[in-house]
Amino acid sequence: MESFIRVIMCLIIRQIIIIKMNEMFKKILVGVDNSENSTKAVDKVIEIQKETDSEVVLFHSFLHHISELRPSFGLSSVPDTSLSYEIHTDIVKEGTKLLDDIKKKFESKGLKVETRRIFDFGPEYYIEERVKEEGFDLVVLGCGGKHSKLRRTFVGTVPEYVINHVDVDVLIAK
Repeated sequence: MESFIRVIMCLIIRQIIIIKMNEMFKKILVGVDNSENSTKAVDKVIEIQKETDSEVVLFHSFLHHISELRPSFGLSSVPDTSLSYEIHTDIVKEGTKLLDDIKKKFESKGLKVETRRIFDFGPEYYIEERVKEEGFDLVVLGCGGKHSKLRRTFVGTVPEYVINHVDVDVLIAK
């Protein structure tokens, strides 16, 4: 009888948590890349959305990768070449495929998701602006995505920036 009561109490507590999550997380912004932790973040959002029916927006920032590809040295920068154009095209194709694959993952579970390809903002600045402009109440990211060691050392990671610059809950998956 005691174990039955525990099971009932757990079910009641779970329902209370789901009700609270429905009130808290109506709009979720998810930054994605090809990292393992980003995949874990997506899986967490799928679980949250199953329970809450939240609006979910996924985005991938291409500028983030392209800026690492073309570093500046003083006043000059790496010149445009057919090779840099090819690499840029490959980055865009890879990011677009990533978003398409994640969208299919949501749809296979009967969930809706909006995807955005971002070319003019780094992910941290895009998140900061969209949270203010669109009223997201949860930001979800993977911990330690694809960054160069140099960028991580001097600028920090996207999650570090987001935690310190947005006024909503942030979920970092690892």
